[in-house]
Amino acid sequence: MFSTLSCAAAGTALAGERIVFKGTLGANAEVVLELEKKSDGYDGRYFYLRHGVDIPLHGSLASLNEALPRYEHGELLAGDDNRGLPIYIDPATKKPRSIWHGKIDGDTYQGSWSDAKTKKTLAFELHQVGRYDPHAVRPAGVEAVTAAITPGIGNDIAYGTAISLKNAPYDYLKMQFPPQPGPEIIRKNVGYRMVTDPRTKFAYPRLTRHPNPEILASINQILEQRHWQMSLAALECKATLYTMDGPASGTLGDYDSETIKVRYLSEKLMSIVEAGSTFCGGAHPNNHYDPFTFDLIHGGYLDFNRLFPVRISNKDGSDIAPVLADFISKKVESKKSRDKVDPDVDCTDVLPQNLDFEFDEPDKISFVVSGIGHAMGVCLGPQLVMPIRALQPILKPGAKAYF
Repeated sequence: MFSTLSCAAAGTALAGERIVFKGTLGANAEVVLELEKKSDGYDGRYFYLRHGVDIPLHGSLASLNEALPRYEHGELLAGDDNRGLPIYIDPATKKPRSIWHGKIDGDTYQGSWSDAKTKKTLAFELHQVGRYDPHAVRPAGVEAVTAAITPGIGNDIAYGTAISLKNAPYDYLKMQFPPQPGPEIIRKNVGYRMVTDPRTKFAYPRLTRHPNPEILASINQILEQRHWQMSLAALECKATLYTMDGPASGTLGDYDSETIKVRYLSEKLMSIVEAGSTFCGGAHPNNHYDPFTFDLIHGGYLDFNRLFPVRISNKDGSDIAPVLADFISKKVESKKSRDKVDPDVDCTDVLPQNLDFEFDEPDKISFVVSGIGHAMGVCLGPQLVMPIRALQPILKPGAKAYF
């Protein structure tokens, strides 16, 4: 690994590959830095672990220039011709302000960092901890298109890719900051607590007790990954203070206003909802209501088809199962008749096409509109709520194991 790094630093790295270093700047500031070889030197970024916000870098190993925030003391540093790009030259002095002067020695990038404005000079010593191809973990297809239309909805790592030291070392190390635990909430012989990354401020659940330690560990791994994905998106939005001029620039993209709740917890099932309106520039905010349920018998996400017919496969993908469609139709008609629903605010008509489920304590199930287009965001959330026992006519024989 060490000899490979030396070759990479000398300019023979694989195209698009990034090298990740970790160490200290000054006496004790923990930093993580990554570099990618370009035709005109290196592009890179780094963050202080205590902040988690990426600062762009560009230049040579001996003189790596650090980007400036686009706003300083409330004033815009760069004109519109530079919109969306990092600023490396201080408009007041026409020179770079903060510079990393370093060299590669084996697996170590070391040297000194200097700031012309504060007159500070600090030594740094960073050691290679990984290398990776960012294109291999980047979102693709619908996920990439959605992120382009609605910035701040995600980050540079596809949801199907584990955030690990192997796959995405830079972002994995960004998440190695101690979370703040909340009080434990116990439901008989199971329990959970909310934990908060103080840098992103929103709380996310972790299981704290379950009769099966393997189930507890596997569910917590999924919860951790979901938490990390959201935290990375929030920190990525905050890093736009180096690249954007808009109202969301330098903010957490409203992830700090996200509502995340455990709606139901038993020894067999756990339902959680992520809801809010995140925004980091773009055409419109990401209004969302996303429920998901864990199977605490088998581990992983619950396949609701274990409980009742949900979807049937066809040549075009899948359709809602006729048994469930008929069940929903009858419940909707009953609700309209009972509650005299105003047709102008009725969202039950879009329920079958945007259907999701959540369990709610103490013993309810909600049929939820989720993933609907921005224009119909008012319909997000539960549309039919009923006792779990109301599912009896459509439950499969194996469903009784869950209730």
